[in-house]
Amino acid sequence: MPSRQYSSADTQEPRRALSAVLMRSGTSKGLFIHRDQLPAAESDWAPILTAAMGSTYGDGRQLDGVGGATSTTSKVAVVSKSERPGIDVDYTFAQVAIGTAKVDMTGNCGNMAAGVGPFALTEGLVKAEPGQKLIDVRIFNTNTESTLVETVEVDQEGNFFEAGDHRISGFSGSGSRIKMNFVEPAGAMTGSLFPSGTRQNDITVDWPDQGTTVTVKATLIDAANPFVFIQLSTLPEMYHKLGPDSAASLELIEAIRCEGAVLFGLAPNTDAAHLVRATPKIAVLSQPTGPTFGEPAANIHATAFSMGKVHPSLQLTGAVCLGTAVGTSGTIASKLASRPDRPGLTPDDMAPPTSSNSARGGEVRIAQRSGQVLAEVMLDHSKDHVAGVAVDRTAQRLFEGNVMLRA
Repeated sequence: MPSRQYSSADTQEPRRALSAVLMRSGTSKGLFIHRDQLPAAESDWAPILTAAMGSTYGDGRQLDGVGGATSTTSKVAVVSKSERPGIDVDYTFAQVAIGTAKVDMTGNCGNMAAGVGPFALTEGLVKAEPGQKLIDVRIFNTNTESTLVETVEVDQEGNFFEAGDHRISGFSGSGSRIKMNFVEPAGAMTGSLFPSGTRQNDITVDWPDQGTTVTVKATLIDAANPFVFIQLSTLPEMYHKLGPDSAASLELIEAIRCEGAVLFGLAPNTDAAHLVRATPKIAVLSQPTGPTFGEPAANIHATAFSMGKVHPSLQLTGAVCLGTAVGTSGTIASKLASRPDRPGLTPDDMAPPTSSNSARGGEVRIAQRSGQVLAEVMLDHSKDHVAGVAVDRTAQRLFEGNVMLRA
């Protein structure tokens, strides 16, 4: 084959190297980046992050980047050492859109947050003492201005020890247990646990595909992330016939989510709400049908949606939010989870506080498409609010190096 003849106009396209670590974090996967690798202004991050993940040119397959072409694999965590009192690291989450060059930083991602402690430890942002086996990493999420504490295992060199036999639903492997405690999760984005002013709402929307109007019962609650929780039995018969994955059902769920955003005060109207796909999040709740083989009976069942599609599992912040809802009387979740044949957390079943500790708590076992997730809810009896919700994850460092970006 003859060699190529280059003209004076032929030049190599310049590239920029972005130092990053690719991690599986819970049931998500994404890039972890040091804050000093990005411009000072967050408003300048979008072109870099969309280029890194492969969304710059609207490719739904993200072939020109490291994204995985799903909402769970097109995520970024930006981490830095914190100057806030009592906080070890600051963490900002970015959801990179698929098929369009957009980045949403309006909410947190609990699964990506699970990797922040391990990343910070191995990258030297926090340091363990010699011989220390466990370390608590205090993390401030800048998206929701909330705090979480992660307890992670430490190896002999002071790095994250990732090997272990702890398992989570939605991932077939195992790893060391990462315990995540979301501290005071109420009002993460809106400043209020129930921004609409009530614990149950009737939401009415048009359903163009069926040429009808639909009214559903829902709880709008903000804990770790704002969620619209719909009572499954109030959805129309056609939704049940079509199933949650059908285009018509997804259209209906998105309409309810957008109306919920307005009720949350997160958007002035439903058109504006549709432009922000990441928040509020939405899930459909029902009583569980029965125990899964090899697992205890669940307290409640959730089908979650993300970025216009059915999500394979309830988001981790969804488990925190749903655990809070189950533990708070008057919500749709508390009503569905209160069956006496399914022991677990309900407002009336909580263990009484001790004389030395006002906190009382219990477990909420949530059934989902990929199995179960367990949320440990702590209610502060003296203040009648949720003091914290703890969940478990695992994480794994997959790759470290440079992402080559088009300049």
